[in-house]
Amino acid sequence: AKKLPAGAKVAIIEGLTTAFNGQQRRAGFEDAMKAAGLNIVSVQSGQWEIDKANNVAAAMLSEHPELQALLCANDSMALGAVAAVQAAGRTGKVLVAGYDGIGAIRPMVADGRVTATADQHADQLAVFGIEAALKILKGEAPPADQPTAVDLITQ
Repeated sequence: AKKLPAGAKVAIIEGLTTAFNGQQRRAGFEDAMKAAGLNIVSVQSGQWEIDKANNVAAAMLSEHPELQALLCANDSMALGAVAAVQAAGRTGKVLVAGYDGIGAIRPMVADGRVTATADQHADQLAVFGIEAALKILKGEAPPADQPTAVDLITQ
């Protein structure tokens, strides 16, 4: 948001609309864009998939030629959005952000094709899940929800 002027037009490519994590990521994007004074012109589902997000991003770029950023609810969809931005000849003019910090996105962050991704430390989430499952299997109460770190990865 800091890289865009107030009033800039942005779009969100969300995951499955019925998935809780997708809903939370969309809400976070919406809150951040509102706080920054940016204008969300479109929200569509990329269903967590590269190809679907590529098609959605291409349509958004065509429908909104003034679009300045695509916010993707996962990095797979960000990969599709990067390809659509490149195909539209708008690399460097449309920012792309993802979520998950996957290995495939890191070189794109390094070279600027992706502005940012959020690393939620899936390895830690897996450990918490296994620990909870083991406690439940032993007949213990499931542990309370635990906050986990989320780091913003940028160039």
